[in-house]
Amino acid sequence: MSYLARITQNTPTAILLLVDQSGSMSEPTRWNGQSVTKAQAVAAAINTLLSELVARSRRDGGYQSYYDIAVIGYAGSEVRSLLPAVGGQWFLSPEELAENPVERRDVQRLRTLPDGRQIATVMRENIWVRPAAEWNTPMTAAFAEAHRLLKQWCGRHKGQPCYPPTVIHITDGEATDGTPEQLAAAAARLQSLATADGHTLLINIHISGRESSPVLFPATADELPEDRYARLLFDMSSPMPALYRAEIALLRDGRPSDNVRGMAYQANMTDLVRMMNIGTATSNLLL
Repeated sequence: MSYLARITQNTPTAILLLVDQSGSMSEPTRWNGQSVTKAQAVAAAINTLLSELVARSRRDGGYQSYYDIAVIGYAGSEVRSLLPAVGGQWFLSPEELAENPVERRDVQRLRTLPDGRQIATVMRENIWVRPAAEWNTPMTAAFAEAHRLLKQWCGRHKGQPCYPPTVIHITDGEATDGTPEQLAAAAARLQSLATADGHTLLINIHISGRESSPVLFPATADELPEDRYARLLFDMSSPMPALYRAEIALLRDGRPSDNVRGMAYQANMTDLVRMMNIGTATSNLLL
């Protein structure tokens, strides 16, 4: 296990988000103090992450091609790209993202000053991913599509010291298109893809709209509730590299973060944002 390769224009990394858009994502949750659907909160969190990746890539008035970024949604019987269509490609560069939001809008944010006063600030916000919630959960098919895309990506970078792809999977339920064994096999195939620097990282984030006790980055299955699906997600998730150890320890209240898996169970929206930020915390590898 390495996961230490420098991320450059010639040796980029891939970030792929898999997003459950099934009917249960219409259930309510809390986001920025408001009651919204899980689908709306997840879309907002993803758009914020994409903005961060674009900002990290900006240099001297232009953009460095540090990342190849894809966002895949799955619902009903369909697996689809959620990003704007640019040249028919599912992976977009930071520059392509910056130039092709589906919407730009001004939003008002409250900012707290050092003296405690709050002022309203208007910010320009880019929107790439829109919320959706419909029908079934073709999760196994989504993993197969992610495998197809990343197999091609790894093939294009064969032999190069690229930081391995990161797949962040966001879901609130179980697959409706396969057995647990078939889903686990699809996840294993995805994790088997590798660059010269290591295997694909798969982070599974199970979200909940209810007040619950989330489990973040468990080191053993015993940290999880006695729940078959929770144990399945644990088995499907990658061990996290040492690169993320310090950030993960903060989420685990200082408990040792060695040998933890990239997963969350019954996470709220704040946990989701923290998990995604850790999963893409590669700024110190950018060159």
